[in-house]
Amino acid sequence: MNDLVPVTVKGIYMMKTPLGPTPMVLLYNGDKVLPIYVGISEATSIESALNHEITPRPMTHDLFISLLDCFNAKIKWVLIDTLDDGIYYARLIIQTDDLKRELDARPSDCIALALRANADVFVRKKVITKAAIDKNEIEEITRMAL
Repeated sequence: MNDLVPVTVKGIYMMKTPLGPTPMVLLYNGDKVLPIYVGISEATSIESALNHEITPRPMTHDLFISLLDCFNAKIKWVLIDTLDDGIYYARLIIQTDDLKRELDARPSDCIALALRANADVFVRKKVITKAAIDKNEIEEITRMAL
């Protein structure tokens, strides 16, 4: 795990893109920030988890956490491990009493689940090196956000 960088989920921002407003999650590690564009429903779920909101009925990510609890399983951590042709790939690491599994998942789903499970989020160093930007640059971009 020495090539993994722990990150903190900073928040969701709506950014102007050529296709219109698009939600973006920001992952912070010191002076570096990793921006990841996400879908609107995933952005809503991430924002809800960051704000510790409880909905009257379980959202999909809440249901997933409840399902894990029923089987005495928990999310150990999540890993954003690859960036290929502008697409991020992630893994969800789930632990039961005697079994650990890695599941392929979208980074947005991994982040939404990690926040609900109080699990750590890691990014592989090569992804940080390839895609992270300086904290000062992102602060300028987010000031111009919608």
